[in-house]
Amino acid sequence: MNFRRLFSKVSLSLFAFLLVGSTASAVASDAVVAPTETLQAVISADETAALGANTEFSATHSLNLFPERPAVFTWNFGDGTTGSGETVTHVFTKPGIFKITLAMRVGKETAETSFELFVFARSALLLTDSRAYEDKIAALSGAAREQNIFLNTAWGVEDQVGFFAGENALTAALQAKFEALRSTNLIILWTRGSEGLNSLASFAQKLNPLLDFSAKEIVVISDGNLDSLARIARGNFAALAPREILLTRSDALREILLTDDITKLASTLELQAIPLQAIDSGLEAFRLTAPLSFLVNYLVASGIPASVILLVLMLPVIATLVAFLKQVVGVTTLGVYTPSVLTLAFLAIGWKLGIIVLCVVVFASVLIRKILRRYRLAYTPRLAIVLSFVALAIFAAIVLMTWLAPLGSYYRVADLIAASIFPMLIMSTLAEKFVSIQSEKGSRSAIRMLSELLLVSLACYLVVGQWSGFQTLMLAHPEIIFLFIAGDVLLAKFTGLRLTEYVRFRELLQKEEEE
Repeated sequence: MNFRRLFSKVSLSLFAFLLVGSTASAVASDAVVAPTETLQAVISADETAALGANTEFSATHSLNLFPERPAVFTWNFGDGTTGSGETVTHVFTKPGIFKITLAMRVGKETAETSFELFVFARSALLLTDSRAYEDKIAALSGAAREQNIFLNTAWGVEDQVGFFAGENALTAALQAKFEALRSTNLIILWTRGSEGLNSLASFAQKLNPLLDFSAKEIVVISDGNLDSLARIARGNFAALAPREILLTRSDALREILLTDDITKLASTLELQAIPLQAIDSGLEAFRLTAPLSFLVNYLVASGIPASVILLVLMLPVIATLVAFLKQVVGVTTLGVYTPSVLTLAFLAIGWKLGIIVLCVVVFASVLIRKILRRYRLAYTPRLAIVLSFVALAIFAAIVLMTWLAPLGSYYRVADLIAASIFPMLIMSTLAEKFVSIQSEKGSRSAIRMLSELLLVSLACYLVVGQWSGFQTLMLAHPEIIFLFIAGDVLLAKFTGLRLTEYVRFRELLQKEEEE
């Protein structure tokens, strides 16, 4: 009994000890000692500044844990001058690299930070659409920096797909570098074909108020035919009205960037035997020998995007290619209109997304046809039902794309869908063709004919959509369309065997030769 009492007392004492200890610990944890006063000086400013311009430096993002005790800011601009205040403005009178130092003091505590500022005497804006030039551009930027020249690069690299993706990327890059575009007198365009020049003209014409290009030199770097580019550049010259548009090769980049007198740039390149074309006037007089060339430049000068003009000019090319593949090769094309429309859809949204949409259209068409086969319905209303379900299938695909968009960074899905909705709807009309063929010749024949149609459309897409040299040629010499019309006339008179027929009837042809 006594043992039990002793055990109870010991247990009670131990419980009380633990309770008091935990309470004391809780009190101690509540009595947190205030942290040590710390400061963090932060400079908010651009990494570059123009010579003679007002350059602003701010310390508003600096850290002060006790705002009731105001901080004192002292600036050292690295050129022998100082300043004070949370936000200061300074004008540099000589170019170079200066160490900007910010000292922050609150009571007896101090904090300090610094960074290097490049003050340039001249600047140039370089617009490019490829990361393949990155190493060369970095080397040029370093060489220019040694001469107190700032090379400001605008990367118009595509992050979308489709015929207008390049133009959209270049326009976005120009928008991001608008201040550099406004302040510089040297603009260098290093892009495929005439895309950079066309995008610059289209962007400038949408500005309100318009930007004055009269003192600006525009240099176009190209590996293509300079004569063709010169014909396109006249419409862009009329739209921009710069001092001069100079067309040359990438070998001239260093000389272009480092020249002291931009007005003597053309003569300097001529002395070095670097190919160039100088454009210093706008539209040429109308000539009956080249009426379309004049009209293309007139439309560009009037603000019509060159990409839109090019898309219209490509339609006769697509039609001729389809006719050739049908008449000479013997591929099933389902006429001229269907593959032409499918090619235009591929140009608008890209071939990968185009094939996905086409598969959705075909799958929905086959599925709904099997369901409707059980019912006796008139042909035309039945096609209307098929088309309605195809539209619902495309709607479901859009929902799925939007849902999956956060999982990847390749597509900007909202912009992509907005640009591709009409091509998608046009492609949905292929459901009628497919259902008709399936009803008349069976599913196997329908799939074979659809596969051949897809190959024809992809071939046309590669020629007119991916061949930048051909696109430049069409814009520079749109009269080429008449050659394609002449080709259509020759194809219409073609009466020989098609290439596929030589394969199909090779045994008969061999017997005929033996006899």
